[in-house]
Amino acid sequence: MKKEKVFEITHHSILETAKELFLTNGYKNTSTRDIAKAVNITQPALYYHFSNKEVLFIEINKQIGSQLKQEIEQIQYASDSLENQLINCTNALLNVYHRDIFSFIHQSAAEMEQENKQKLFYILNDYYLKPLQAIFETSQTPLNNKVSSKKAAQFYLMSLSLLFSTVHQLSTEKERSEQIAELMDMVLHGVIA
Repeated sequence: MKKEKVFEITHHSILETAKELFLTNGYKNTSTRDIAKAVNITQPALYYHFSNKEVLFIEINKQIGSQLKQEIEQIQYASDSLENQLINCTNALLNVYHRDIFSFIHQSAAEMEQENKQKLFYILNDYYLKPLQAIFETSQTPLNNKVSSKKAAQFYLMSLSLLFSTVHQLSTEKERSEQIAELMDMVLHGVIA
């Protein structure tokens, strides 16, 4: 096999393996040694592809964010109610993340150098918050005049932490759907009658 092809296969394997380990164990509890061992390469070989754990984590978040941004944009352009759009966004996020995305990124950033922390927050803003903000901006459902589309997107994303803590423990698709619908109803309509 050609050297370039081996490099490409190894690079892809590192990304996919690291993604699973980070999403399962978290940033802090995943080492480059763990990733190298799971890929069946040496740590120096891993560093040949990615200079350090932070760079690898940022690259994974760019890939995941790019994929989710595309999905959210497709949801935005589907003619559906705001509530159904948010339910679809929630399902897209839950299909990728095993934990609360907002907390996941903030907790991971706490372990990083300032420059990489900033890159991670740009990813959160550009790939998650802005596409979600666009859903609120283009919706036929008007927002409360005290709430900007940006604040609505932030609130929605932070509200998902309630869901992430239990949804992966639910046994049926029906239970998951009911819990998502209940949360979206509370996000959009509050908790008082």
